[in-house]
Amino acid sequence: MVRHLSSPIRNGGSFLQGKKMGKLKHLNQEFFTDNIVYNQNQDSEYGIVPLEMPENSTDLVLSEVMQYGEEVKTSTTDKNLSHMRSVDCWRLNQKDSITSELISHALIDINKTFNYKLSGIQDIQYLEYHEGGIYDWHSDIGSGVASMRKISISWVLNQGFEGGDLQFFADGGEIVTYNSTPQKLVSFTSFLPHQISPVTKGIRKCIVAWVFGESWR
Repeated sequence: MVRHLSSPIRNGGSFLQGKKMGKLKHLNQEFFTDNIVYNQNQDSEYGIVPLEMPENSTDLVLSEVMQYGEEVKTSTTDKNLSHMRSVDCWRLNQKDSITSELISHALIDINKTFNYKLSGIQDIQYLEYHEGGIYDWHSDIGSGVASMRKISISWVLNQGFEGGDLQFFADGGEIVTYNSTPQKLVSFTSFLPHQISPVTKGIRKCIVAWVFGESWR
C-alpha cells in the first residue's frame, strides 16, 4: 500500500545552502548521526518523497561516473528470474564522490518526512537502460544486508529517452508513474513494489542508492 507523503521539495539547490561541500571523509556514520535527524517520539512514515536537486548537479555526476565508475555484473539469485532485469551497472566509490555527497546532504531533508533511524549509504550505482532495458516488478528488501535497506533512491540524469518510467503499485492496484527529470531525485521506502518500464528509445541514465539502518521488524 503506497501512501503519498507531503514531500519536502525545495527550489533547486536550496537544500545545500549553508552546508559545506568537500571531500567525503565526513560522510560516514558520524555524518548521519550528526545530521540525519531521527525523532523517536514521532511516528515514521512510508511512501514516496521527491526532492529537487541543485541545478547542473547531474552534469557533475555524469562526469564523475564516466571517470570513476567500476563496472559490475547485475544478476538475480534465482536463475528463473534472470529475465526481470536488463541493465548495465557501475558501482561508485563512496569515499571520494560528489555523488555520495549530494545524496547524503539530500537525505537531511528527505528524512524529515520519513523519520527513519539511518546509519549510512549501503551502495551507490550508476545504471544505463538501453532500448529494451527493463527492471520488472520487485522490492529492494531481501535477505542479509538487503534486510537493512530503509530508503531507496532513483535519480534520472538525462532526457531524450522514451519509456523507462519509474512505477509503483498504489492503493487498489493502481500503478503510479513518476516521469522523472534530471533535477528531481525520487526516494521511497525500500519495501514498496516498483519497476522500470521498458525503454523504447534512447538510453536512460540514472543513479540508484540504498540507505540502511536497523532491519525492519
